Amino acid sequence: MSELKKQIKDDLVYFTSPQLAVYPKLRHGFFTKTGGVSTGPYESLNFRFNSQDTPENVVRNFDIAARVLGSDVHHVARTCQMHTDNIVEVTKVEEFVQMGEGSGVDALITNVPGVVLCGFYADCQLIMLYDHKHKAIGLLHAGWRGIAQEITRKTIEKMQERYGSNPNDMIAVVGPSICRSCFATDDDVPERMRETFGDMVQEYMYREGDKWRVDLKNITYAMLLRADILPYNIDISNICPCCGDKNLFWSHRRQGEERGVQAGMITLLD
Repeated sequence: MSELKKQIKDDLVYFTSPQLAVYPKLRHGFFTKTGGVSTGPYESLNFRFNSQDTPENVVRNFDIAARVLGSDVHHVARTCQMHTDNIVEVTKVEEFVQMGEGSGVDALITNVPGVVLCGFYADCQLIMLYDHKHKAIGLLHAGWRGIAQEITRKTIEKMQERYGSNPNDMIAVVGPSICRSCFATDDDVPERMRETFGDMVQEYMYREGDKWRVDLKNITYAMLLRADILPYNIDISNICPCCGDKNLFWSHRRQGEERGVQAGMITLLD
């Protein structure tokens, strides 16, 4: 398991996985809040449309990030994140599009070169998957509700079904996301985790006063192993947007609603 690497291009800062970076036909990045055109509380690389930022600024930010990967905004397919376990296969993108608008889609998969899969994070996990044998990718958003719904396992299984992917050949990367110290929660989260995973998750949760601290990163690591992803094919960032560098990350838990949101993108090259 290796830490993500910081990349700097002009004023834009983003993070990449060393394991994914070795593949010349794959481009990816977990973008931070820097390097865009938005202003005020959304300065500067904001990807959030449902805010007071202008749509023109947000679209321009998508284009800036996509061009770092060798593409542009017209090839971006983005999630409609509503904490669902809905998964959509993207077969083509002819214009900038949101998948599952209204009903919610939290995971995207494709084996089509040129399609840029895009999802968002501001504490929740954004996970990238790559099957280097069958040249297929996946991207999914997993907060605690998504983890409890096993969206990670379901996305891996969807890639097995659609592309013949073998989990042993897949790389999984978890981007910057909330740490155990920052994720203080009530009884509902531990109860839901136990309902789904049983006693095996107990070691990742502890009581502190009237709150629980839940280690979502290690729960995800355990679930990836359970899905037959090999341990040396897993990268999990130790960065937390909530207690990490405030100049690089917005955090829902730290800031509430008046903020931007970060994005991650992954694409296959021809």
